[in-house]
Parts: sequence; C-alpha cells; structure tokens
Amino acid sequence: MNYFREFLLPLSGLGAGTHTYTFEIGREFFAHTPDSEVSDGKVRVNLTLHKQEGMVQLEFDIKGMLFVPCDRCLDEYFEPIEGSYRLILKYGDHFEEESDEVIILPLDQHQFDISTLLYEYMVLLLPMKKVHPDNETGEPDCNPDVINKLKEHAAPSEPDPRWDILKNLKTE
Repeated sequence: MNYFREFLLPLSGLGAGTHTYTFEIGREFFAHTPDSEVSDGKVRVNLTLHKQEGMVQLEFDIKGMLFVPCDRCLDEYFEPIEGSYRLILKYGDHFEEESDEVIILPLDQHQFDISTLLYEYMVLLLPMKKVHPDNETGEPDCNPDVINKLKEHAAPSEPDPRWDILKNLKTE
C-alpha cells in the first residue's frame, strides 16, 4: 500500500475551474519520508487548484506545528509554521523544473504527486535556528543538563595571553 497515493492530484479528469483540497499531515507522513529531520507534526494544508487550458495553478496554504530537534540541546519540541506557496504546472514535451514556481509536465502525465513538495514547503517554513521557546522567566526551555554541560565546556571568557604578542605586531 502506497501511503502517498492521497497526495496524487488527478489532472486529466478535472474540469476547468477551481478545485479545493485539504490535507491533514501527521506522524505517519514524516515516518514515510526518508531522512526527515521532522519526526512528528500536526499540519493542515489547504490547496486551491485552478485548472485552465494548458496550465494548472496550485496555491498552498500551510499552517501547523512540526516536532523538530532543538539546535541547542537536541531535545525535540513543537515549532509553529505558517505560510503560502504558489506553483504553476504547464504542459510541454518533457518534464522540467523551469524555476521554483514553474514546472513543465509531459502532455501524457495524468496525475501529479505533491508529497515531496509538501515536505519541502513545510521544512522551508522552519526558522534557520530552531531552539526551544523561552519560558516564563525569559530563559530558553532547553534541557538543563545539556545547558550545564555546554557551560562547562564553553571557551574561557578572558582573552588568551598568546594573542597579545600579535596585537603588538599590528601597532608596529
């Protein structure tokens, strides 16, 4: 059984006009995605498909939370995500990704798999630095054992005296 078959959009059987789809994405989606840094999530994707002659326009509205590892302490936490993406599918002789927003599909392709796109869009909505949100006291809600270990192994706050000799060279 192919889990991702629900993410296959039928293109040939759709009439011209606007069609809407809703996808609820959870743990099973990420379990079936190889090498995913996301282990769980609760995400709702609203897809609006506008079919015209020779072209299909997809508008994705994504909102939810992803369970990701913290970059500081490596404990997992829920990171909220929200965003929109647009994709245009055009018909041509062969498959080609023309740009981030335009894909050329062969004329004989009757369906389009959006599962990989959905994963990429969700991951792109994650911040560059993923850390636990601050608690009531304004401190990060990271694992205190890991934070203490990091403080133990942190670089000394006073400058290394070996660099003083190099500073003298700069002034000469």
